[in-house]
Amino acid sequence: MKLILVDDEKGILVGLKKMIDRYIPECEVVGTAYNGREGFELIQKWQPDIVITDIRMPQAGGLEMIQMLKEVDIQSKFILLSGYADFEYARKGMQLGVNFYINKPVEEQELRDCVCQVMDTIRIERSKHQEMEALKMASYHRMQEDGLRDILDMGSDYTEIVEELQRIRCKPEKDAQFACILIEIRSEADDLKVLGFDPVFRQIDLVFRHYGSVYRFRYTGAQIAVIVMHDAAMESKDMVKTAQRLHEVLLRQLNVSSVIGIGSVQNRPGGISQSFEEARNALSYQAIKGAEPIISFTQIMNLTGKSELVTEEMIADLEAAIDNLDERESVDMIHRIFRKIEADSDFSPADLQLQCLNILLLSIRKVSFQQLQQNRLLSRQLLSLEGISRFKTLASLEQWMVEVIGGIIGFMLEQRTPKKKDMISEIKEYVTDHYDEPISLAELSARFYMNPYYLSQYFKQKTGETYLNFLTRIRISKAKELLEQTDLKVYEICHKVGYSDAQHFARMFEKWTGFKPRDYRKSLAKQ
Repeated sequence: MKLILVDDEKGILVGLKKMIDRYIPECEVVGTAYNGREGFELIQKWQPDIVITDIRMPQAGGLEMIQMLKEVDIQSKFILLSGYADFEYARKGMQLGVNFYINKPVEEQELRDCVCQVMDTIRIERSKHQEMEALKMASYHRMQEDGLRDILDMGSDYTEIVEELQRIRCKPEKDAQFACILIEIRSEADDLKVLGFDPVFRQIDLVFRHYGSVYRFRYTGAQIAVIVMHDAAMESKDMVKTAQRLHEVLLRQLNVSSVIGIGSVQNRPGGISQSFEEARNALSYQAIKGAEPIISFTQIMNLTGKSELVTEEMIADLEAAIDNLDERESVDMIHRIFRKIEADSDFSPADLQLQCLNILLLSIRKVSFQQLQQNRLLSRQLLSLEGISRFKTLASLEQWMVEVIGGIIGFMLEQRTPKKKDMISEIKEYVTDHYDEPISLAELSARFYMNPYYLSQYFKQKTGETYLNFLTRIRISKAKELLEQTDLKVYEICHKVGYSDAQHFARMFEKWTGFKPRDYRKSLAKQ
């Protein structure tokens, strides 16, 4: 630890320095001064851990020097050195926060005991400070992760993205560009079992360090979301190369296999959710294709833009049939689609395979990759190109599609029984019962066996509001009840209704009610 000596007697300074060098090797004397004015300048320069100072000195005494240093927020610990048994000096020193004294003439053991006691005090304070900083940082990261997850889950309808980014201290530069990737971890290395995802996060930070700001967090299950914000132009091809490098590093360094979906580069904050949806779609495509570990949404668009024979209306009808778990109607839709394809004589085998791939992508987007893996038949048929590439005729492809769609419906029937309740009603009921928990779209989608993006769109289609708005409405309503019926403090109510950040809770409460939480409670007393 750094130490400075201040005394107007040269002999005392020399003697103290010798004793410290000899008996207290943990301390280094980095400077000496002969009065309070010199000491004031020297201590500001060195910011020592400990200062041993005489009380009475010319120009400025020790207490006067300490007073000046406190005013400029110097955090050094002070030991007062004096040959005067004067209570007033001790009393004033205590008022300045000085708790350590050594009487002249200085004894070696007394000096060592006092300095060691000060060092122990410093270590304890630093340890507590580090613990507090760690708690603050953990709380900040939790708040930031929750905010980013909300932005990703809300989709392109979310109109407050810039405001939300500012709240979680992710304010981008004016001309920043944005891109999202979604990483699916396909293997469980021993390091990950013990340390969790931290080793993967460290590799992401290293590989993406040339970009301005990179935010990564566990999205759901074995998936990691990465949001890149850069204050210069980004190229999709460069993002693909970076993702490829990450895939190789994870495999080489951690023995972790991964598949990475990449969204397009966006030039506005509102495009973050769109890029993430694209990354999710790209990952879904890769789950079926089962070939290269890296695929971008741009590549998908280039591959799937060849034909528009299968209309969105036909796909919507197929989706509706699957959603209703109506196998007969689903099979009829497959036959209708193939009759449409059959009418185009210019279709090649490759075109047929690609068209089937597109149909599957659209028809199973409500089912997550993890859920497909649970069913051996479906995973064997869907998670490999062999399922499509081995069929060269329209009839064989049609029969295979009928089998796969039937398998999807059978799987969904197994997972969703009993089906007496409407799915949206079940989701609402679950959210209402668990509003005090950190409910995310990813968690909901896994619980109800639906793809996150599909669940978000389906919920809004059926209810007229996003799931996050519904959750917020429930939470604010419960918060109002607690403000009205209890004496709980605002921060306690904040945690009871599922918020981890009191400021965010207060902001949302005011947005929905027009009152800050404390003002709302005061308004009740006036009624």
